[in-house]
Amino acid sequence: MLKATDTSNITESTLINYRSELTRDTEWYLGTIRGFLRKWHDLGYEGISDDVIDLLDGWTIKGNIKGDVIKRLDPIKGPLSDIELQAFNEGAVQAYEKDHITIRDLAIGLAISNTGRRPIQISHLRLKDILKGLNTKGEPIYLLSMPRAKQRATEFRGTFKQYAITQDLWVILSAQAAHVIEAVEIMVNFKLQEMDKIELPLFPDMKQFSEIKSPRQLRDSLKIDLLHIKSTVVSEACKLITDKANIHSERTGELLNISPVRFRYTTGTRAAREGFGKMVIAELLDHSDTQNAEVYIENIPEHVEKLDQAVGYYLAPYAQAFSGVLVDSESGAKRGNDLNSRIKVDGEGLGTCGSYGFCGANIPIPCYTCMHFQPWLDGPHEIAYEELISERERLLKLTGDKQIAAVNDRSILAVADVIQRCAIRREELENG
Repeated sequence: MLKATDTSNITESTLINYRSELTRDTEWYLGTIRGFLRKWHDLGYEGISDDVIDLLDGWTIKGNIKGDVIKRLDPIKGPLSDIELQAFNEGAVQAYEKDHITIRDLAIGLAISNTGRRPIQISHLRLKDILKGLNTKGEPIYLLSMPRAKQRATEFRGTFKQYAITQDLWVILSAQAAHVIEAVEIMVNFKLQEMDKIELPLFPDMKQFSEIKSPRQLRDSLKIDLLHIKSTVVSEACKLITDKANIHSERTGELLNISPVRFRYTTGTRAAREGFGKMVIAELLDHSDTQNAEVYIENIPEHVEKLDQAVGYYLAPYAQAFSGVLVDSESGAKRGNDLNSRIKVDGEGLGTCGSYGFCGANIPIPCYTCMHFQPWLDGPHEIAYEELISERERLLKLTGDKQIAAVNDRSILAVADVIQRCAIRREELENG
């Protein structure tokens, strides 16, 4: 049996052998052990490798619902739906634009939602890990040099894997990097040399920097992870984004239950859905081998359900995808006197854009999920809804790919939400 002294070197084989000793009556103890070991790992202590956590997460313990959260697409703990993932990413940006979260929170949230990496990997990033280069065609490419998760016999930031990111994420991470340099120089009260700037944590623990009194002390501190945020801060940032942006799940109707591991599940699930094998999935998730990638490719359930007019109306109140403000008329809208602010469908005005900034969006589809959009009460929103539904059906018939056809599903739910809000508002006006 597992002894307390064994925790300095817990391996996969240790747990496999231990589990084989359990009887049907005592296997439930493994649930307690799993929670304890996961907490140990989350706190950043040595002795519990990431492969052990992946192994534990893949086990089904007696008493659980048959199958695991990944195969069941559990709406509380399993992989996110495409609509939920999009809602988180858009919600993070909107929360930042409203000054509800900081640039650090935005960068953390989008870094982990886009990469599916472990919190400890995000916390160990440094400014020099944000890369930009050119591909063989001379086109710009954007990368993160991602430190591998700390494992036994692996030194801090000892090995790396490059991970391709979007230009938008690169811009946000670069903005966070610029903010870090400015904040650190203020905190330490001396100018940093370029060689020191690039070694700064992308997500620093600013309280630790208050103890730094000289460049030499800074360099000594950078040899370890002292100046980096704890991995728990990554989880806290994700939850903060969900709370501040009021992100709801269309599957539960409740505030989205978010955790970093759900982004990992989502990354693996989406890869499996696209037909990638366990080798690719293991690489995407930075697994040391392929055994834990099996769960993503076994009995893959249907991830994208049919969304027609009736279903869209039903799901709309749960998804809460519309984030703008309904106005009774154009005159009551911000910028309502500016003809350039009109949003149209088939030549008819249906709302006003309240933003003064440039927007290159393919209106009106993205407008309904934008916080600057002000739909008019008498706008032809039904036309926009019917056109989106028809386009979805056309894409499905043309490509046979439900994933491609579902690209505008969140916009469809937002339009349905607006239509229902208009009906409620008209009833309010009629009743005085």
